[in-house]
Amino acid sequence: MYKITLTLLIFLLLLSGCDKKENNNTQPKTTTDTNKSVLVKKTIPKDIKFNLKTIDEKEFHLTEIDNGLEFKEIKNKVIFLLFFGHRCPPCLREIPDLIEIQKEHKDLSIVAFEVQGLDTEELKNFAKSKGINYNLIQLGDAMNFVNYIQAKAQWSGSIPFLIGLNKKGRVEIIHVGGLAKESMEQAYSELIKE
Repeated sequence: MYKITLTLLIFLLLLSGCDKKENNNTQPKTTTDTNKSVLVKKTIPKDIKFNLKTIDEKEFHLTEIDNGLEFKEIKNKVIFLLFFGHRCPPCLREIPDLIEIQKEHKDLSIVAFEVQGLDTEELKNFAKSKGINYNLIQLGDAMNFVNYIQAKAQWSGSIPFLIGLNKKGRVEIIHVGGLAKESMEQAYSELIKE
C-alpha cells in the first residue's frame, strides 16, 4: 500500500510541476485593495532599479518601466525571465529545450534564476553538467529582485515560472508550470511580433 501511495504521489508531482497551483494567465496582473468602497490600486515607485550578476560575472542593470522591465545590457531582444529549481522535475525537463531555443534565436535572451538554494559554485557546476548556454543567476545575489517579482506578478513561488518580455521590455506572458518546446516557440513568436 505504501509503494502505491508513494508512486501515485510522485506521479502527481511530475504532472503538476513543483507546486499545487498552476496559473496559465497570459496577462500581467494588478492587485487592488478596497477601503470604504474606494478602489485603490497598489503601486510600486517608478524609480525601481536592480543590479544583477550572473554566475559568469556578467552584469545586468534593470529599471522598471510601465508594464515591464528595461535591461540596459539587453536591447531589442525578446527576454525570457525564468525562475527554476535544480530539484524540480518540470524545470529539469525544460533545460534541453531552453538550450535549443537559445541556440536557434539570436534575438532571444534567457535569464534564469535558480531559486532552490544552490550557491554560486554549485550553480556553475550544475550549468556545466547540463550544458546550459543561457544566463544564470543565483538566488542569494538576486533576492530583492525575486521578492519584487513575487509582489509585482503575484507569484506564489511555484516553479518553473516564466515571464516573457517583448523587445520593448513589456511583460506580455506570465506562465506557471513546465512548457514543451513547441509552447516555448509559440511564446517566442508572440513576443517577437510585438
